[in-house]
Amino acid sequence: MLLLYEFRQAISLAVDSGSWDPITDKFASYGFWSFFFVSLTQVFLIILTVIPGTPIQIIAAISLGKVLGFLACLAGIVIGNLAIYIIFKKAGSKSEELYESKELADIEKEALKRGNRFFTWFLIFLYLIPVFPYGLIALTAARAKLRYPRYFLITTIGAIPSTALNILLGDLITMTDKVTALILIGVFLILTILVTHYHKRIINYLTHRPIKNMVYFQSTVKKPGSVLYFFMFLFIRCFLFPRLRVKYRLNGVKKMEPPFVLIYNHPSKLDFAYAMVPLFPKKVNQIIAFYYFCNYRFGKLLHRMGGIPKFLYHPDISTIKNMKRVVKNKGIIGFAPEGRLSAYGCMETLAPATEKLIKHLELPVVMAKIKGAYLTFPKWAKRMRRGRIEVDFEQILTPEEIREKSPEELKSLLEEKLYYDDFQWQEEKRIRYKGKGLAEGLEHILYICPVCKHEYSFTAKDNLLTCSHCGVEVKLNEYYEFETDNQLIPKNIRDWYLFQKAEEARNVEREGYILESRVTLKFPDPEGKGFTKVGEGITRMDASGVTYEGTINGEPQTVHFKIENVPVILFGVNEDFEIYHDNTLYYFVPENIRECVKWSVVGEAIYNKHQKVEK
Repeated sequence: MLLLYEFRQAISLAVDSGSWDPITDKFASYGFWSFFFVSLTQVFLIILTVIPGTPIQIIAAISLGKVLGFLACLAGIVIGNLAIYIIFKKAGSKSEELYESKELADIEKEALKRGNRFFTWFLIFLYLIPVFPYGLIALTAARAKLRYPRYFLITTIGAIPSTALNILLGDLITMTDKVTALILIGVFLILTILVTHYHKRIINYLTHRPIKNMVYFQSTVKKPGSVLYFFMFLFIRCFLFPRLRVKYRLNGVKKMEPPFVLIYNHPSKLDFAYAMVPLFPKKVNQIIAFYYFCNYRFGKLLHRMGGIPKFLYHPDISTIKNMKRVVKNKGIIGFAPEGRLSAYGCMETLAPATEKLIKHLELPVVMAKIKGAYLTFPKWAKRMRRGRIEVDFEQILTPEEIREKSPEELKSLLEEKLYYDDFQWQEEKRIRYKGKGLAEGLEHILYICPVCKHEYSFTAKDNLLTCSHCGVEVKLNEYYEFETDNQLIPKNIRDWYLFQKAEEARNVEREGYILESRVTLKFPDPEGKGFTKVGEGITRMDASGVTYEGTINGEPQTVHFKIENVPVILFGVNEDFEIYHDNTLYYFVPENIRECVKWSVVGEAIYNKHQKVEK
């Protein structure tokens, strides 16, 4: 109001003459003080918190020009923000009484719930809303008790884009004719009215959106996003399938209408793609290991694609609820009943209660039988190999057949239909698989030397495996056969891995057998950044199960996983071994990283021994 009063004559002359010169001349008459006047006005607007700074920024551009006007406003913003920070720092609770605002407190509370990162970007976004008061944003940041360097960066850098935009708007007004200037001012006024009217709704939308964390992923399921799913289909169908020479036969399955269940065997990392893509444009909601959602960025992508997180080998009611939501929406539920990647190209055991799930859903069951995928991209490999993959689709169960069969009969049928052996298939097909470093990575799953029985002694280079203990050399050829002069070496990866299983099965029969490793323990990061270290200790496995003795979050703890609850110990090659327990994932990284596979093999042997005793 004071500004309008002071400039009333200059504004009147500007309107009469259709020129901005009277206003700029009035500012010029103040000399240096015009810069000071703009900065001081900007400071007061921030301290008052409720008045937008846009008008003074436009006036600054008109009166001082783009560069000086921007610098004057920026100086005022820095000083005003500093003043707000000092008021809160020094006055404490009294300042909160002075600036008391229930709306502001609610905004701050909801934004901080989502973590510091969201809070930072939320404040920066507020600066981008036209005519939103800078003081209110600085006040929100100050109330959050940020350290000054961070507070300074957020409130200064955040204000720069909108300040620059307002300066450019002011400069544009001076260069246009009277009509255009009035139109621009009119647009500005409309924006001001709209933001004033709707800013609460905008803030409410931002702060009350679901927090996309693990609870959100587990409690909701989406229809696969059409655009995202289409681009995924396009990439896989047009690039990946030709490169890997994928051939599929639908056998009439594409005519089936959802809802139905899609199951597939799990020899490789890309089996979901081999099973989903041929059914396009029908979309599949995939059941995906909880592990992959622990990085919330990746989890959001999977969720948009219709992914449903699942605790593997662990009761999970949330997954069942999400499956029912998919059925209600007439969708397709896709999953691999093995629940894990095969380490040696043959079928692993089915996840417990798979047959009960099929019985409960009572939907048509379609199977995608994948052959050659292990040889193309096995669990242990660093690179894909070009050969051939065959996928055969078949409806294996109708709702009527499911109702008629017992769970035991369903389990037998699933095991029979899903059974695969990529090495047996390869013996019949004799397909060459070409790629670099064919044997590299194998040393991490073939950990027992069949010649000297020494553990972790193999190294791999290109297509050659060498035992550092006895010196035996083994070449992996392009047909996935081992070539060697030593008769004790198995003929392929499958037979070598089965040899290891047999060795460990004999070992666990020894009285008092214990497997022990020093480990680092990680839990899913609470902020969704994957996994974070929570402790160190010792893991031991014996006939009773797995025991961890060590620290968790600085406190000494002992956690026991009963053998009946650990049918499988999952492992990442040269990464970790995992146990799902108490609705979280225990991610163990052994000191000797090559022990990961042994924990899986020994765990299976001890569980099988337990099952025999129970029977």
